[in-house]
Amino acid sequence: MKVTIPVIVLFMALLAALPCAGADTVPASRPDREEVVTSDIAVSYFVEISIGRNVLMLYEKKGAAEKVLVAEYPVGTAVRGLKTYPLGLGHVTGIYFNPWWYPTPYSRQVFRERGIELPAAVAPGLPLNYMGPFKIALSHRTKKGAIYRIHGNNNPKRVGHRVTGGCFVMDNAEGMALAHRIRIGTEVNITP
Repeated sequence: MKVTIPVIVLFMALLAALPCAGADTVPASRPDREEVVTSDIAVSYFVEISIGRNVLMLYEKKGAAEKVLVAEYPVGTAVRGLKTYPLGLGHVTGIYFNPWWYPTPYSRQVFRERGIELPAAVAPGLPLNYMGPFKIALSHRTKKGAIYRIHGNNNPKRVGHRVTGGCFVMDNAEGMALAHRIRIGTEVNITP
């Protein structure tokens, strides 16, 4: 098939007119651009995380009140004795793949005390990136403004134990499947 110059120009003009996916979520000039995922899945889900049991339960919502358990995953949860961690009802505010990690000043201090100097931003795929291959941002906040996520990890031994500063760590493959299944706005209830 012979393609003429006018056909190619028309095709390129049509592509240029299409909106860019995620263009409003992260400015293109940022070097830390992450893939933001929004799902148009017709199924509605509800997530419940039990800190004491170290488990995340995924429910499919059937009607206004009925929920059916469809999956259960072990998760790493808040270390015992931690005074502040997320509890109660919230929702998913973002889903990201290959995320950068921006350690808090406190995290950087903890690592410094272990002899590790963390940069302000840790690139995807690096051994010190504690986000792993995905992160699911939650609306849960502390009074001091700390934010929480469900994310992957770089140490599978952390999954299923009380080891975090409040976030929830999952097996990378299971977490990726969850991140592809739910959508922004999914309700998340965290119990003690």
